[in-house]
Amino acid sequence: MALLYILITLTLLSYLADCSDYVLPKPQYEEVLVPRYGNATLPCRFTFIEGTYDLGFSWHREDIVEEIEVEDIYAYIQQTYEYKEPQLVYSFHKDKEDYEEQDYNFHERVKVDTSEVSEGDLTLVLRDVDYPDEGLFTCKAISPHGKGEIKMKLMIQEEEEPPVQIETIDNVTVARCVSAGWYKVPIVRWLNRREEDISENSTVVILEETQTGGKRISSSLSGVKSHEIYRCLIRDVKKARRARTYYRKLKKGVMREYGEF
Repeated sequence: MALLYILITLTLLSYLADCSDYVLPKPQYEEVLVPRYGNATLPCRFTFIEGTYDLGFSWHREDIVEEIEVEDIYAYIQQTYEYKEPQLVYSFHKDKEDYEEQDYNFHERVKVDTSEVSEGDLTLVLRDVDYPDEGLFTCKAISPHGKGEIKMKLMIQEEEEPPVQIETIDNVTVARCVSAGWYKVPIVRWLNRREEDISENSTVVILEETQTGGKRISSSLSGVKSHEIYRCLIRDVKKARRARTYYRKLKKGVMREYGEF
């Protein structure tokens, strides 16, 4: 039986070596969608943690990697790999929080409930998230009882669709929605069941505003009918540039002076 297992393994390895089109699948991460300027909760829990003595753990953030195929050899030479060091988001060791090496982008924006750490709960809360926060967040922990790593992808929600409530205000029936996210310049669209834009009959009220200019809003639609279905869509007027790390590679068969790719 052992000999048969070895033969099967060798056959499989030989097949993969001969298969030029074989590509390893890209790693999959749990995706956490958060409204812009909202708070992100990134869960992390390990069963091997037994108290905080001799426990060390940290959170890091890195850009999302994208691979681009180029035909121009000069583009390949000039920018093969744009490398960025992972940012330290949070660190805990020697039985206390350590902010000495924390990246300034996360200063006073992150929190871990230290009362839950001894139970293995290392969940991170990141406040006021924006497009530069998008990326892969890694939670790493090590103790005398074991070590572990969890990764997840944080993404900003492009467009929010809050629930619609039918209300009566001053004897007038309206449809109303309230944003969960925060927006610098909010754009609200109202649609009926036929996907027709009926936003001209709506109004917007600012409920709260942060010092950085983020606004949480409410929108009301007048002239509603009891048998109709309404949708409320909210987004920001302008998107920010997303953070990415780019790999560039040549297409197969492209020649260089000293060989072929």
